[in-house]
Amino acid sequence: MASRRGSRGSVLGLIVATGMVMAGHVVAQQPPPPAPIPSQEPQVTLPSIPTAPPVMPTGQAGPGFPGTPVPVGVPTTGFAQPVPMVQTQRFTFKIDPNTPIKDLLPTPPTVKPVTGPVLTDDLTKVPEAEFQARTEKVAPNGKQTEQLAHQLAKINHVNAKKTDAFMTALLANREDLAGLPFAMGDDCRTAGERTKQFTQAVATVRQALGSQNSIVTPAFAPPSPVTTFQVPVQQPNGVITTVAVTQPQATPPVMPSSNAVLVAAPPMASVSNPSFWSQYATLCEQEDATRSRSDKVKSEHVTLARIAALMQMLAPESPELRLGLVKYLTAIPHVEATKALARIAIFSPEDDVRNAAIDSLKVRREKDYTDILIKGLRYPWPAVAKRSAEAIARMGRSDLIPELVAVLATDDPRMPTMKTEGGKQITMVREMVKVNHHRNCMMCHAPGSPENVSSNAITAEVPVQGQPLPLPSEGYRQSSPDLMLRIDVTYLRQDFSAMLAVGDAHPWPELQRFDFLVRERKLTSNEADEYKVKLTPKEVGVLSPYHRAALAALRDLTGKDTTPTAEAWLKLLDLPTPP
Repeated sequence: MASRRGSRGSVLGLIVATGMVMAGHVVAQQPPPPAPIPSQEPQVTLPSIPTAPPVMPTGQAGPGFPGTPVPVGVPTTGFAQPVPMVQTQRFTFKIDPNTPIKDLLPTPPTVKPVTGPVLTDDLTKVPEAEFQARTEKVAPNGKQTEQLAHQLAKINHVNAKKTDAFMTALLANREDLAGLPFAMGDDCRTAGERTKQFTQAVATVRQALGSQNSIVTPAFAPPSPVTTFQVPVQQPNGVITTVAVTQPQATPPVMPSSNAVLVAAPPMASVSNPSFWSQYATLCEQEDATRSRSDKVKSEHVTLARIAALMQMLAPESPELRLGLVKYLTAIPHVEATKALARIAIFSPEDDVRNAAIDSLKVRREKDYTDILIKGLRYPWPAVAKRSAEAIARMGRSDLIPELVAVLATDDPRMPTMKTEGGKQITMVREMVKVNHHRNCMMCHAPGSPENVSSNAITAEVPVQGQPLPLPSEGYRQSSPDLMLRIDVTYLRQDFSAMLAVGDAHPWPELQRFDFLVRERKLTSNEADEYKVKLTPKEVGVLSPYHRAALAALRDLTGKDTTPTAEAWLKLLDLPTPP
């Protein structure tokens, strides 16, 4: 939510509101800062203090509630440096009501031709989808900001006629986006208590992350009583976190002076160990103590929101931290926790993280996650299919033997298929694509200016190219109402995310988050032929990676072996021929 808290009639109220912003909308008690470490450690100077009271930041992500993957397009982690708040900017644009919709759409990017399926596990080779063309040269900050505000104004202009009208027009005019799994209407919206609890859940995760990595060595000795603030700190490895800063309490209180020095702890020292989970558990207990145990509806929203926030915010974090996530989900007897474990089991790249999730699934209700494993067998990236088959074998799911045999009976899922559309036969292909999480916010979320959305909507500002990304401690920068997006309206959701290097990234970090999902794309006859040539084995007896994965799982489950065909396995296991 975008609301200012506290009194604005006094300097004290201003400082309290500023402290709340930098704490990331945290309501739980802050832990005391740890003991200082030696002065030879890297030092970082405090960032400048905002000159105007900023708006309270909202949650760090889109709804992404369990049951649906995480939204694409809003920055989460991996930020490079502090971003000072700026004075609120407003823009005024006059749009002729008779302007054709095509003229209001963004300039499409130059789409590189896809010359066939990706035959490697290298995610950098996966085709990329984008909302608009990238500029050859980044405009000055003010001009770049104005251009973003103008595009958002165009979207609002089109949507004023009909809900989601802009997205409908965009997909109708962009073949490169038409096959992506966009959701519209009620399917892409959250509201009410669900939205409120997700916002709180994100703030809790941020506070637990931000309290870990750094300490403060002020240039003065603070007497008691003291005032505590949250400030951003950049680690030696480039990661930005928040830390509790104490200072003498004046009348009125003032923020720490510029001679206070933030001393960074060893990189990833505590994010990778159980201290995050200990802090997170403490914060959750404090929140739960304020809630009635008899309010089962609210408790359900809280559970779902916490699962969603953790699944999203920890996705790019260390394997050790995500092992803790598996342990946390294991302790939650909820169907959405089970589904989250299944997604970890097939999408996480690390063996130990996947194995921990699989071990947890062994004691869960099978019907709650079986469909995720079956879909994984035919995911158009072989690595996911292999992991799904391995999970089925490790869990001893003999009931899924027919599904594994069916994989042997079908073509490689990346092969072109025929589909009837408008009474005509067309050739389609399912393929994985990637979307830069930070550059494509307008492809995923509707505009959120205060003139056309409810005050209860969760909003966040579009990152401006050429300006540093917001700090995790800030939540989201909110310098202009004309740059806001609605995080409670999410058109596009991904299957998984990964951090990939981006060239010429400054001032953004080199490693940026990319979201991966599956699109269905039309092929010309020549393109279809090229796919078939590349996916058809060159020698007799050579199996596709999907057939190899299914065959390995069948051997593990049955302890038997035969010719690697569906017919041979049906006969060996005396199974009925599927329809």
